[in-house]
Amino acid sequence: MNVAQMLVSGLISAAELGIIAIGLTMTFSILRFANFSHASMAVVGAYLAYFLNVTLGAPLFPAFVVAVVATGLFGVAVDTAIFRFIRNTGDLTPMITSLGLSLVIQYSVQAIWGPQFLRYRYGVHRGLAVLGAHITAPQLGIIVATTLALFAFHALLKFTALGKAMRATATNPELAQACSIDVNTVIRAVWFIGTAFAALGGMFVAWDTQLDPYFGFNLIIPVFCVVLIGGVGSFYGAVAGALIIGLAENVAINLNLASFLAPLGLASAGDDISLSSSYKPAVAYGLVVLLLLLRPSGIAQRELI
Repeated sequence: MNVAQMLVSGLISAAELGIIAIGLTMTFSILRFANFSHASMAVVGAYLAYFLNVTLGAPLFPAFVVAVVATGLFGVAVDTAIFRFIRNTGDLTPMITSLGLSLVIQYSVQAIWGPQFLRYRYGVHRGLAVLGAHITAPQLGIIVATTLALFAFHALLKFTALGKAMRATATNPELAQACSIDVNTVIRAVWFIGTAFAALGGMFVAWDTQLDPYFGFNLIIPVFCVVLIGGVGSFYGAVAGALIIGLAENVAINLNLASFLAPLGLASAGDDISLSSSYKPAVAYGLVVLLLLLRPSGIAQRELI
């Protein structure tokens, strides 16, 4: 087992999950419902980038930037056209609506681009070897871009008027409105930033692997697990939860279980028994169950920062 490679793979998984989970936890913190369409917004961003990069021939990074902004605007349009009218109907109606929207997005993407696997068009560059681990150029770009995005979001929350308004609205929306904070503007900003982050995460997943219309559903479970472990509504908690899930999943599928099964007579000491990568969601679920038993509120408190 290459420990360095396992840690690098875990860090990449954490970056991809964390950037999506931040948008989800921010949406829940202010809008107070579980947005099941959030992972599908990642699919929208990834396919918009594909359209710009492959169909129109734009360079990859400008395609990413335009797709992130366009997906953020799409999120605002979705709120204006749909969720604005059911904002005060409780938790269940928006949640079921978001699930229906997720299905619409998935099958619309499949109808336009088909069910086949797709890849971005970009030049192949030599990766890096670090302590026995190999990091590809896309993975290095993912780590750098995620780090910059996290610092930018932290600065937004801490040092801007919009960030303070978002934190106030997340804590007490009625009091924030009474203090002359334009809650509707905050909600639009949350939809834009949250959806843009989802698009960024979706593009990272597609850049690291490949595109298909169903990867949004594959992201729903681990992203929600990240949010639950980190603490619903917490920015720092989402980052910590992503690191825990990403590392735990990669440790679990690289761990040789023979040493644990041999004393029980279920395997020989020299066997090589490891979990398939398809068991990653099971690892995430197991961690959520364990954490909910020990700390039901998650790692961090329910606040944006």
